[in-house]
Amino acid sequence: MGGGRYFVGRIRFSAMHRPMPARNPTPWRTSARRGTLSVVLWAFGLATTLLLVGLWGRAVTNDQPTVQASARSVVNADVATDRIYAWMEEGVAASADVDAATAEEVVVALREHPEVEAAVGSMVDQFVGALFTPEGEVATVDLADSLDAVVPLVVSGLAARDVTVDVTSLIAALEDAETIALETGEAASVVRVVEDVRSLLSLIVVLAATALLLAGSSAVWLSEDRLAMVRKLATRLLMSALSFAILFRVGSWVLDPRGGGSPIASGGSILLGSNGDVFLSVALVAAGISGGVVWLVWRRTNRRRNEGCGTVESDADTRELVRT
Repeated sequence: MGGGRYFVGRIRFSAMHRPMPARNPTPWRTSARRGTLSVVLWAFGLATTLLLVGLWGRAVTNDQPTVQASARSVVNADVATDRIYAWMEEGVAASADVDAATAEEVVVALREHPEVEAAVGSMVDQFVGALFTPEGEVATVDLADSLDAVVPLVVSGLAARDVTVDVTSLIAALEDAETIALETGEAASVVRVVEDVRSLLSLIVVLAATALLLAGSSAVWLSEDRLAMVRKLATRLLMSALSFAILFRVGSWVLDPRGGGSPIASGGSILLGSNGDVFLSVALVAAGISGGVVWLVWRRTNRRRNEGCGTVESDADTRELVRT
């Protein structure tokens, strides 16, 4: 008996001190899967960026008031306003006994007058509206209503410089002055450009959504923990959407003239500050998916925990019955 125990002890002792076999290196299939997963995740990020920008761009091109407000901001900076004031100077100079220098002096003095600014703003609105006239329709700019408030001010400005002019002749001179030409083809080209951009963005959205689904499905298939990968992808989409919303809002502030940007850049400020709800909508969907996965994992974990507790209690009851 004693020898047998000693022999068993020797076997156990030698087994405990036997050197552990070296672990096998990572198989090439595992390395290939990890490398492929990295590429797939990169493709998922690229598709996410294209999808978010495409959705936002489509929303902007369909938002005609925003596009017109952006165009008005750019046009109102220097392009149309200078032409309108030059047109007014030519009309005043065309009146009797008024030279070009006096006409320019009068118009420059009235530039900051509220009624003149309102009249010029009305002309710019008509100009921008004509730019977005659908193809086949006539683009017209009616200046008669805007001139009603300007003419008395011009007459007062000329009177202050000892120049007497008849109101009727001044109105006639303004009406006979060189008009602001707007070709129908130019108006149609703006509408056509917006439509072309919308079509291109629609194609980008379709391709990006397809690539997003393919890359996401591949990443889930390649992952060992598929639920964790779904939550990871949803979190990436959520963070990307929120990042774009913040970046576009900051960009809108940077380009805003009140924030230090140039007047022409204010058009970009209007665009970047619009339709931010697109990013928030995508972020909300991604948050719902991520939250659903977290809830599913939590429920599964609790179920396994309850099943484990039930098994332990059953074993304990069985042992108690056997003892009895």
